[in-house]
Amino acid sequence: MEQTLRLFWAVSLPPAVREKLAAVQDLFRGLPLDVKWVETENLHITVRFLGETGTHLVEPLTAAVAERVAETAAFTLRLGEVGVFPSVRKPRVLWVGIRNFEPLVALNRLVEEAVRSLGFPPENKPYSPHVTIGRFRTATGARALERTIAAAGPQEVGEVIVDGLELLASRLTPAGPVYTPLRRVFFGGVVGEP
Repeated sequence: MEQTLRLFWAVSLPPAVREKLAAVQDLFRGLPLDVKWVETENLHITVRFLGETGTHLVEPLTAAVAERVAETAAFTLRLGEVGVFPSVRKPRVLWVGIRNFEPLVALNRLVEEAVRSLGFPPENKPYSPHVTIGRFRTATGARALERTIAAAGPQEVGEVIVDGLELLASRLTPAGPVYTPLRRVFFGGVVGEP
């Protein structure tokens, strides 16, 4: 039986930006929230989640994405706004947004074309670029959450220069997910080690 991996394409974040995102988490840690915080080393921007995927597809996925991003130029993202999906009253995800997300949406379209060319079904919801910093187990503390988001306002998390993306494997454990980089695709179509 073929081995499968839980895969996704992502933009990695530099350590300084991950540390600033951890500081944003700290603004909310003292609240009466039932949240599982994303570990600092796991903070990233998902470009396309693939789910359980046969290991035989790692190389074809890498080649297809490398081909699609061959003409893409590096771009800079600015992270800052804090928000909640789907709403403050029924929170599921606490996130930090991306102010100039248009190049990321274009990158998502290219990756979407690549994975669909290999038989993956289309994504069932519109792409909404963000960095997940926490996942709510329950809606406890929704009022405090709403007040804190309003008081915090936009955060200066920093800039991220995007010159490629990574194919990551996610292994779920009781302590949280463990991410393993499998391939890195640089803009220009160059494939490198993660």
